[in-house]
Amino acid sequence: MHAWCRLRLNSLARHWIVLGILILLGLATVTGTAQAAQMGGGETYYLPAGEVIQDDLYVAGGEIIIDGTVDGDLIAAGGYIEVNGVVTGDAILAGGGIQVTGVIQDDARLAGGGIVISGDVGDDLLVAGGGGPGMFLFPTGPRQVAQGIQLLGSATVGGDAFIVGGQGALAGSVAGDLTAGMGAIDFSGRVAGNASLNANTLRVNPASQVEGVLRYSTPQAEEIPAGVAAAVEYEAPASREETTPGRNPFLGFLGWILRTFLILLGLLLLAWILLRLAPRSLTGPAEALATQPVEAGIYGVLAAAAVLPVAAGLAFLAGLFWGWFSGGLVVLAFLLGAAALLWLLSPLVTGLWLGRQLAPYVGLSAGDSLPALILGVAVIVVVSRVLGAVPCVGVLVAGTIYLLSFALAVGGLFLSWRGQRGQAIPLPEPAS
Repeated sequence: MHAWCRLRLNSLARHWIVLGILILLGLATVTGTAQAAQMGGGETYYLPAGEVIQDDLYVAGGEIIIDGTVDGDLIAAGGYIEVNGVVTGDAILAGGGIQVTGVIQDDARLAGGGIVISGDVGDDLLVAGGGGPGMFLFPTGPRQVAQGIQLLGSATVGGDAFIVGGQGALAGSVAGDLTAGMGAIDFSGRVAGNASLNANTLRVNPASQVEGVLRYSTPQAEEIPAGVAAAVEYEAPASREETTPGRNPFLGFLGWILRTFLILLGLLLLAWILLRLAPRSLTGPAEALATQPVEAGIYGVLAAAAVLPVAAGLAFLAGLFWGWFSGGLVVLAFLLGAAALLWLLSPLVTGLWLGRQLAPYVGLSAGDSLPALILGVAVIVVVSRVLGAVPCVGVLVAGTIYLLSFALAVGGLFLSWRGQRGQAIPLPEPAS
């Protein structure tokens, strides 16, 4: 076995550990206990102050506000999520913007473009966020959320904190260890254990306090204020040649989580928008797949095989009539781009179909489109991502999954379109 394959095999164990976390984040409607959890959704979901839900709560919507108490786990996905109340269990949140000002008594796992934490987390905190130069604002309906991660000074974390993103400001208190990897970090927090900071740009406030060892990695050694930590250790980033045989395991671990989170988040947010604005664009092909899966697969395979020759033929004809650059190249780019977009979005169609097939086995109603779609999309993404980590053949296996998803989606779209065209169109009554 090649050294590269051995390296991937050694890292595969970490990916299986991550699988449990990903299922919790992606399968938002599957991770319940034996008792049936409460579900909610819509344009806006609001749990008012003083109201108590004595169960796990699964909710998806454009705007989600939790001012009351969830006596169990909270799993939410939406454009904007705000937790001002109390969650007695875990909180698993994925959205464009997330604000936590209340209390999460157990673990918190957050993924989003902009994340602000000013409340309390009883145990471990896992955050994957966005952010870039300028901390641009991300519109989530009427709200504007600054990109990046902000752990404000009033925030407390009762366990360890693992944070990865574009950039952020880390204050507050962490009772365990802090591990962060971002493009830019502004650190002014208090850590009872060790702190490991990996960044391109690092600023450490003199008021910071690390009771253990402060380890940091930046392109160049930074001036760390005296007395900030019991000990300070600098690790220079490895050169490209040095990192080729094996990457930093922690950064690879966090990068794998972040990429998977973003794939799930993007697909699920787009699915929610389509179900709100054009539900038949997903439900129609999914229903066609459910009634004629074999026929849909055959049509899809034929379409997948015909993409390149048809695109080349049409581009050739366009080149003859309108010129090779102004006509042929434009048509070819358009057709290949449309095929690539359908390839990337095909899990929305096949995910809804697959989720409806799996729903009865996990205690869900197959008639609820959004929970079924979340279930199916998460299965496709998580399985393909995990299998993609298998040494040497993983990429081929993951590609095959997406090829099947593409073929079934195209076949379902064609059958749905043909069914609509085949419906009888009433003729106007003749004039008397």
